[in-house]
Amino acid sequence: MKTHRISTTISQRHWELLKKYAEKFETQQKALELALENLDNSSRQIPELTLEEKYWMRLKRARSLVIIEKTTFKMLIENADIELLSELFIRNKIIEYTIELYFQKSLEECNLKEIINGLVVNLKITNWVDTIDYKDCNSYYKLIITHDFGFTFAKLLSIWIDNMFKNHGIKVESIVSVKTIFIKILKTD
Repeated sequence: MKTHRISTTISQRHWELLKKYAEKFETQQKALELALENLDNSSRQIPELTLEEKYWMRLKRARSLVIIEKTTFKMLIENADIELLSELFIRNKIIEYTIELYFQKSLEECNLKEIINGLVVNLKITNWVDTIDYKDCNSYYKLIITHDFGFTFAKLLSIWIDNMFKNHGIKVESIVSVKTIFIKILKTD
């Protein structure tokens, strides 16, 4: 076997690691060669998908995704029959369906935190909102949503979300403005 000599300097931390693994693998050479092979092997492995990427894959199979440019979507919302659109979302349980698709179980089987997490992931993926986050405030969760689609969209989204929670016996209180939605989701005892 042809060998090559190397000469380098390393930090104190890495020197300690090299000493540790040299003891384990008998020589510094073996420790360094194994580390390099491990780096080479790990660079060939496919990284695991994030939860959002896995959800995108489920959406693709469900064939229920339609992509609309944001400006066009905003114009459609501003000119839509709000009552009809709201009724459609509520009747077809669109938000509930997307959460069930995400967790691969019925909404009744999900706990409150799972429902909120599913809602957050779904709204992030749709790009309907600019930001969405929630915090645990002991007796309730506070969901904070910002967007750039106007008051009509804020009102619709608030109605859809409120209705989903209310249908599952969860009390909510919403405050809606032109670009922000605050939803207090009360925890049940």
